[in-house]
Amino acid sequence: MISPDNTPSKLLRRRTFMIIAGSLLLSGSVALGLYFAVSAYFLNDAEEKLNNVLLSHRAFRLYIQEVLHPTFYNARDTGKLSPDFYSPEILSSSFIVRSLHSFYNTERQKEHLPEIYYKMASNNPRNQVNQADAFEKSLIRMFNENRNIADYRKVVTIKGHKYLYYAKPFLPNDKACLRCHGKREDAPPGLQALYAGEGGFNEKDGVIRAIESMRMPIHNEISAALIVTISVAVGLTAMLILLIFNARLRSLVQTKTEGLSQEIAERKEREIELEGKNAELERFTYTVSHDLKSPLITIKGFAGSLQKDIKTGRYDRFVGDLKRITAAADKMELLLNDLLELSRIGRMTNPPTEADMSGIVQDALSNLEGLISSHAATVKVQTDLPMVTCDRKRIEEVVQNLVENAIKYMGSQPHPEILIGTRPEETETVFFVRDNGIGIEPKFHETVFGLFNKLDAQGEGTGIGLALVRRIVEFHGGRVWVESSGKDSGTTVCFTLGLAPKALQG
Repeated sequence: MISPDNTPSKLLRRRTFMIIAGSLLLSGSVALGLYFAVSAYFLNDAEEKLNNVLLSHRAFRLYIQEVLHPTFYNARDTGKLSPDFYSPEILSSSFIVRSLHSFYNTERQKEHLPEIYYKMASNNPRNQVNQADAFEKSLIRMFNENRNIADYRKVVTIKGHKYLYYAKPFLPNDKACLRCHGKREDAPPGLQALYAGEGGFNEKDGVIRAIESMRMPIHNEISAALIVTISVAVGLTAMLILLIFNARLRSLVQTKTEGLSQEIAERKEREIELEGKNAELERFTYTVSHDLKSPLITIKGFAGSLQKDIKTGRYDRFVGDLKRITAAADKMELLLNDLLELSRIGRMTNPPTEADMSGIVQDALSNLEGLISSHAATVKVQTDLPMVTCDRKRIEEVVQNLVENAIKYMGSQPHPEILIGTRPEETETVFFVRDNGIGIEPKFHETVFGLFNKLDAQGEGTGIGLALVRRIVEFHGGRVWVESSGKDSGTTVCFTLGLAPKALQG
């Protein structure tokens, strides 16, 4: 006789729930991986663009140092220029590159591109616009202390918008640098006259005196990665659930067909009923398929538009496309909720409460009193089991399943014995149910927790007991595992609860 909890329809609903849960987990994993991959692509692309700008600046600095400066000094040494002449517009690479970058941003604005922030940050600048802030000072110190570090990057949020911050150390001081940045009295007279104070002077040979600090907006790129991820996740989940639900419909149709075929006396009447049911199921399947396909097409279409806009740098249509994708996703959610309600799939949970583990164990053993007695099993329970915060009925189900499994797999053991207790470990309390039964080979220690997996294919039960145990324990933030040396060595099933058990008071 099949118990009410193990009717074919309920077993089918449980199986369907597990398949849908697995589909959601798979979709979530794929979506998460896709998000990180797309985000990494955008970050690498932004870093490459910033690095290209830096390379252009450095090439221009080399031109200043290798061409412009020698030309100037030759003209000065040959008397073509006054020996006191100094102009930052000609001789200061920092001034020239800063001006060049300003013109560069002006041209970017003309092309409707966002500005790229650039700063030659120094601890000892001549011009205060180059004064390093506290964070930039820490980077200058880091680059000086570890010369193997070539650059630094970090995603930062400024006024609600995401930016990629990127910094590289400026070249260490050498003798040519100290010509203008060494002792003040050794610098060109024109330079001394132009800048009062000690800013930019008294630098040391070999020291990195500045960093090139840059910042590029990536808010739209991160938003695009999120939109693409959501679109793919919703589409993949919907497709998986649609396939599962269609399979379930076929199974129901087949079951109904077999039942109707056996009623020979009422064949004609049953055939008419069957045709009606089939037509109804076909209409429902078509409706579900059509309604799910429509928002999927919408999501796919606008996701494609977003990809094209990302490539071309057009972000002005993002809001409209996102609203359409969101609307399609909302419609998909309503359809999926209807499917879940129709299948009556769900998991009832009780609010977590503080419970006495000893009481939970005693309630579970009371439910199994007949089974324990019929197998002449001895069950021992350690005293002073701890208090736990949990869904009491669920944990009672865990204990009951473990004891029931232990009794089922006692084999030919003449004196079945079961021990329920705890053992302390460094950061958690481990609960265990130990038996002296047939044992489990190490290669099956993980397999036994799989859905519908049984060590004895002909044995009683559906093979979901340990799978349910694992799901309940993991739902509580814990873990479960098997300890057994193999054949005839007995088995110990251990589990923990994520909410730390409290010691029993009194």
